[in-house]
Amino acid sequence: MSEGVSSTKRSIPGWVKRVVPMLVSALILCYYFYDQDWIALKDAAGRANIPLAVAAVLIPQLIYWFFEVLIAERHFRWYHEPFPWRDYIWARGAMYLLMLVNNSLAGGGILVYLKRKTVISWKKMLGIILFRVGLTMWGIGLVLIPATIMMHRYGLFEKAKLNVYVWWGVLIFGVVWMTEAWIVWHHGRNFGLSKIVVRDRNSEFWTAFSKSTPRQWLYTFFMGLAPLFILLWGFWFLALAFGVKLPLLHYLVVSPIAMLIVEIPIAFAGFGTTTIAWMFFFGEYGDREAIVSISLFLPFLRAMVRACIGLVCLKPALKDLNTLIAESKVEMEIPVPEPLGVEEAE
Repeated sequence: MSEGVSSTKRSIPGWVKRVVPMLVSALILCYYFYDQDWIALKDAAGRANIPLAVAAVLIPQLIYWFFEVLIAERHFRWYHEPFPWRDYIWARGAMYLLMLVNNSLAGGGILVYLKRKTVISWKKMLGIILFRVGLTMWGIGLVLIPATIMMHRYGLFEKAKLNVYVWWGVLIFGVVWMTEAWIVWHHGRNFGLSKIVVRDRNSEFWTAFSKSTPRQWLYTFFMGLAPLFILLWGFWFLALAFGVKLPLLHYLVVSPIAMLIVEIPIAFAGFGTTTIAWMFFFGEYGDREAIVSISLFLPFLRAMVRACIGLVCLKPALKDLNTLIAESKVEMEIPVPEPLGVEEAE
C-alpha cells in the first residue's frame, strides 16, 4: 500500500506541481473578481499612497530576512557549533526565489542546506526548530491574550469571526506549554505534558531545551517575535496607505491568522489566498475596491521584493552550494581502509 502511494507521488510530473498553484490562484481570483467594477478598482488604487505602501512591504521583508539569518546563526552557535552566517545570508536570500513557486519546497531546501552546511543530525535540528517555534507561540500568546480580553470587554470579538473555544485553546496551550517547559528544564520538575513527551532528557532532540540559559530563552523570544510583529505592522500601514483604517485590537488578534492563510502553499506567490484572508477578516472596514487592491498589491510587491533579493543572492549562493557538492564528492571518494588481518598486524 505504502509503495503504491510513494510511486504515485514520484509519478506526478514536475510541471503539474508548478501549474496547480497557479490554477488555484486563478480560480480564487475569478471567484472574487467575477463581477468586479474595474473602473472603481483602478480609482481605489490611484488614491493609494504608493510610497507608504511600498515601504510597508519592503522594510519589514528586509528586517525579516535579517532576523531569519540572525536566529539561525545564534542557535547553531549555542547548541551545535559556530555557523558561517555570511554564507547563509546568501542562501536564505536565494531561497526567496523558490518561495515564489512553493513555500514548502523553499522551507525544505533551507533545512537540507543547513544540515549539509553544519553537519548536524536531523533530530538535533528539529529540536532546535521546536524550541524556536514554541517560544514564538509563547510570545504571541502573551500579546494576544490581553488583546482578546479587551475585544471581549468591548464586544468586538464577534467581528473577528473566530471560534472562541478554539482560539482560547490555542492561546492557552501555547503559553502553558512553554511555561511548563521552562519549569521542567530549569527547575528539574517533570510533570504535565513534558512527562509524557520527554522520554529521554539526554536525547539530541532536547539539546536546545536542556542547554539554554535564561538569557538565551529571552533572546530567542525576542528574535522570533520581533520580525513577525514588524511584518504585521507593515501590513497595517499598507492598509492605511490604501485608505483602510483597521481597528488596532481587531487587527492585532486576527492578523496572525490572516497571515497564515496568506502563506498556505496552495496558491502561486499568495495570489488568491491573500484575497480570501483580507476579504474575510477585514472586508467590512473599507471599500471593497480598496480591500481588493490591497489583496493584489501585497502579493505582487512581496513577489517582486523576494525576486530581487533572490536574484541578488543567487550567484554567491550557487557558489557556496557548488562548494558543498564538491566537498561531498570528495568525502565519498575517500577510500575506507580495510581492517588489518592477524598476519598483517604482526
